[in-house]
Amino acid sequence: MTIAPGVDAALGRCVEATRALFGAAACSIALVDGDGSTLTYVASDGAGADEIVGVSMPVSRGIGGWAAMSGQPIAVRDVQSDPRFARDVAESTHYVPSAIHAAPMLDSDGEVLGVVSVLDPVVEETSDWTLNVLGTIAGLMALVTAAAASAPATVPQPLAQLGSDVLRLVASWEAGDSGRSR
Repeated sequence: MTIAPGVDAALGRCVEATRALFGAAACSIALVDGDGSTLTYVASDGAGADEIVGVSMPVSRGIGGWAAMSGQPIAVRDVQSDPRFARDVAESTHYVPSAIHAAPMLDSDGEVLGVVSVLDPVVEETSDWTLNVLGTIAGLMALVTAAAASAPATVPQPLAQLGSDVLRLVASWEAGDSGRSR
């Protein structure tokens, strides 16, 4: 797990748990800057984690950028054939995925705070489960992000524990295999 300096460790735990949940090669969070024009990767786990954290790109680029701009989750099973795919960014991390699932992190007013991207998830592709769960997790990550931004030194205990809570949910889902297949 890699997080940018000044980023709450709870976001790191969230990407770690999300990667585990989806059996993915990598998971990352990119936050939208104040004027909404740039995404900056602030937390990542898995392949290319060290390389992607700190990378900034226009919000109009990439599959994650599309999710941020549209406010909708997306699953792209063959990124090579999708014109939105930012191949140069992927190559710079030394990991080029085959599939990307991304969901916007929306605050309570519906504003996009960032985007969660899951690279090469191992899930049943014909199920709505993937995007529904990713969208829910992205909403929880938005809570952590908003709480950290409003009071960085004192993130409320329930939000600070979110990453650990998500890890516990992952373990229980894996034990019960709730609609997901590997």
